[in-house]
Amino acid sequence: MSETRLSVRVDSATKRDAEAVFSALGMTLSTGINVFLARVVQSRSIPFALELDADPKDARMRGAVRVATESMTANGAPVARFDDMQNRPYLEYPDGRRVYDPD
Repeated sequence: MSETRLSVRVDSATKRDAEAVFSALGMTLSTGINVFLARVVQSRSIPFALELDADPKDARMRGAVRVATESMTANGAPVARFDDMQNRPYLEYPDGRRVYDPD
């Protein structure tokens, strides 16, 4: 599969914070964005609930993310997970198949 470069403008604090989250998950920023885009393509939707004035720490938002994840799984979409034994992220499909990122 051929690759292409994607240029996105984002404020530096958001980029730094996202890199920290992805790093904690064992991913690069590029891998995290690729996981997100793969999910968008497969589910043909944004893979999380979008709400106005929602605080990410709010239980309603956490519940919305859980419901969205369950919905995606029910529709055959994979869920991003982290393998503590191998110390790397993977996509888990509803049939139990795991696909690890080659990075």
